[in-house]
Amino acid sequence: MTKKNKNLIALSFDIEDWYHTPLVTGSSFAKYPTLEDFLKQNPQESVDCISDETVRLIEILDHYKVSATFFMVADVAKRYPKIVDALRGSRHEIASHSLTHQSGIDAKSKEPMVSYKDWHNEQAEAKKVLENIFKTQVIGFRAPNAVLANWMLPLLEEIGFRYDSSVAFNTIYNKTNVKLRAIPATPYYINTNDMSADNPTSNLLELPWSNYRVAPFITLPAGGGYFFRLLGPIYFKRVLKKALEKGDSMFYMHPIDISRKPIPAENPNNRPLYWINKGETTEKNLIKMLEEFKGLFTTCKEIYIRNK
Repeated sequence: MTKKNKNLIALSFDIEDWYHTPLVTGSSFAKYPTLEDFLKQNPQESVDCISDETVRLIEILDHYKVSATFFMVADVAKRYPKIVDALRGSRHEIASHSLTHQSGIDAKSKEPMVSYKDWHNEQAEAKKVLENIFKTQVIGFRAPNAVLANWMLPLLEEIGFRYDSSVAFNTIYNKTNVKLRAIPATPYYINTNDMSADNPTSNLLELPWSNYRVAPFITLPAGGGYFFRLLGPIYFKRVLKKALEKGDSMFYMHPIDISRKPIPAENPNNRPLYWINKGETTEKNLIKMLEEFKGLFTTCKEIYIRNK
């Protein structure tokens, strides 16, 4: 990949631990209804699978002189001091990944799991917590589990967020409460009714997740995270090279993706590959991506500024 291509890739990491996955907490089908319920039964020292891993990611990024965005669950910022110490005052951007990683809508029915007011207050509180801890302005948001509803968008803008990075358009799943259409592969100002790029109704910039169109009616997900562990760097190199031909793109991961620690959570039969390639394999694959697209990774904030 040469530097002649001026389009960039927003590199981001969702700072959440294994128990934030929807199978454990924060969803309509979770084992524990809330994060608080989980923490009552699990002491902090027994569950941390991301502190050392986040520090390791920062070391890798520093080696390649890459700045990235860290979408932080505010509760993690309050309880994981090693992560805070590593990120505070660094070259990296801090953005919000909610207060406790609680989904706002039911994954199946798409009905709200909390009132609009409570959801608004939770996101406003998360933004405030992160700004106080990191002493920096927080302008970006990513929905827990990428579960996003159209009614959330005006609330995000009202709270003071300037961009969102939650829309994951593909033909395998839809984590929104609307039928997605006219979703570009590049950043766009969003229509708060249908989440499309048609007739934007807000000043909220959407940084959509990468995807890969393999046929006229088949589009595969390719944001990163689980699919990066499952499909590997060859697929993602192809995806990002194609995406960069159109404009700025996005790629994300989690610290836990490179963790060598065993995950305490049970691996249910319906998700047998949930933690596939976790650990050294994915760390090496991330390094391959940083080398392949050297000079093209940046923060979500920089992408927002470029598209203002």
